Amino acid sequence: MPLLASVALSLPLFLAAAAVAAVWWLVMAALLVVRRPPRVPPTEGDAGLDLPDEPPAVAGLLANDFMVPGEVAPAIVLDLAARGALDLDEVQPGRTTCRLRDRDGATWSPYEHRVLAELADKAIEDVVPTDALTTGPEDQSERWHRVLAQEIVDDAHARGLTVDRWPKRIVGPLGVALVAIVALLVAGLKFEGDTNTDRPVLAAVAAAAALGGFVAGIVLIGRLGRSLAQLPTATGRDAAARADALARQLRSNPSIGELPPAGVKLWDRLFAYAAAFGAAARAVALLPMGAEDDHRAWSRTGGRWRRVRVRYPRAFPPAWGKHPVLAVALALFWGAVAGVVAYGLYGLSEAERPTGIGPSAWDWVDRGALLALVPCVVVIVWALWLLARAVPDLWQTRTVTGEIVRGRRFRQWFASGDEPRYWYYEAVDDGTADRIVAWRVSEVLWRDHAQGELVTAEVTPRLGYVRTIRRG
Repeated sequence: MPLLASVALSLPLFLAAAAVAAVWWLVMAALLVVRRPPRVPPTEGDAGLDLPDEPPAVAGLLANDFMVPGEVAPAIVLDLAARGALDLDEVQPGRTTCRLRDRDGATWSPYEHRVLAELADKAIEDVVPTDALTTGPEDQSERWHRVLAQEIVDDAHARGLTVDRWPKRIVGPLGVALVAIVALLVAGLKFEGDTNTDRPVLAAVAAAAALGGFVAGIVLIGRLGRSLAQLPTATGRDAAARADALARQLRSNPSIGELPPAGVKLWDRLFAYAAAFGAAARAVALLPMGAEDDHRAWSRTGGRWRRVRVRYPRAFPPAWGKHPVLAVALALFWGAVAGVVAYGLYGLSEAERPTGIGPSAWDWVDRGALLALVPCVVVIVWALWLLARAVPDLWQTRTVTGEIVRGRRFRQWFASGDEPRYWYYEAVDDGTADRIVAWRVSEVLWRDHAQGELVTAEVTPRLGYVRTIRRG
């Protein structure tokens, strides 16, 4: 008797698990749309350069799609300088010193206290060069900035300006709902009633879809649970409109972006707001307590400032940035491997039970064979999809001209050896979209072209493989 025809497995339960996963993702998609940050139009008319009621850190959050901007720590340093807590002096071009002053009687917010404590910890006789204003190794710096961002969000909450975009009352039930998918899959494997395993391929596809939906859902829930994204209250909308109007005024003055940190002596607190709004690029670069936001950038392409979002593909879409010939080879190789394994598993299902193995034990072998079909189906689907994307890219290219708004490198997840290995990305804005997918390039191309350059590139349309890139 064929093995898969005799084992107690439930195709209906696998289909139910896939259906639950599909419903979960439909609900998730609806929530992502409903709870996306609104587009708040700036205050009409000439808003002038009046200071908002909110400090630069909170104003930066309001004008940055309700996310704490990456430039917030330098903005706080500049604001503290404008309010007399410290002095910033340019001792020579490109080098600035920070001198702490005695401001014990002043009242500071928790995040201002945190920045002052970091400055004091690095100062010698109350003086520290701004080159030394780093916040430790990568993991330590990430934790420090996250706590700082949380304190800024708490201030926005206390002022009645924002609420969490993804509160626990939403994320918690979504996470619990994912458990139902696993429960149905496990029940399908342990089912002891009538079977429907005369259609093992359909069962494997349903189990693969359910399992894929569960894994992707767990990843998404983890990200949402850590997210500090905000949504505005009615009061917050009005404050965001005023902050955005001021941001536009400051960005329209190109000289602000070229000033060093000592420019705070000319612009006072407005310079701190300019930093929080991403308009004081040089000052932020010379105050390394903070960094540019990897995923949000300001672009001048098209002759006006635009906010763009940047994504850096790693696992999805597959083979991003690879040469089309290599992508086709990978798809054929792994598709063939998965096909051979799936054929072997099917052959096992047609085999008779060996005389030395009891029916109960052989049933568990059958369950394992069916379960092993799931990753094979996933790999085959992946290979077919990759072929559909890679084959047209063998001869198709498109020309893109624009500004490099972000140049980044990220450590590879599974790199072996003592020396770290990196993926290198260039995000080029050609002015056609507000969402940019960064190209993965070679280290040589990445080092040859700096952020802010105007470049022209020949790129394949589906895999994002950069054939050539040149300045201008």
